[in-house]
Amino acid sequence: MTTGPTPADAEELRQLLARFSHAFDNADAQALAEVFAEDGVIELTRTGAVFTGLEKIRVFARDLGPEHPDHQTLDSVFTVDEDGTVRGRSRYLAILPDGSVHNGDYFDVYTRTPDGWRIAHRRSVPRYPRQRHHRD
Repeated sequence: MTTGPTPADAEELRQLLARFSHAFDNADAQALAEVFAEDGVIELTRTGAVFTGLEKIRVFARDLGPEHPDHQTLDSVFTVDEDGTVRGRSRYLAILPDGSVHNGDYFDVYTRTPDGWRIAHRRSVPRYPRQRHHRD
């Protein structure tokens, strides 16, 4: 594994992760296109659900309704694999409607598109409630 992305790329990726919470938690279909690649994937290891493609991600965000968790993304680190694949690992906090907190890790693969960086694949792995996991 090589070192992380350039400082400019890292800043763009941080902005991308900040946009995720705003877009996803508000089910903003247009903003989700600024976060996920057209063929992007969200994988939820807690439930085994997988949403492939921007349209399915939009429906997933919309169908959560007003009682969905409010997401915070933090402590993100980025790496570049030998083959040039850019990856990120972020902690997340999700505040549930009853005020309790759920947390875990996002394991992301990013892709650079003509419109900027996008999430190509997001694997969400909860920490609490505790679940064993391994990075692929």
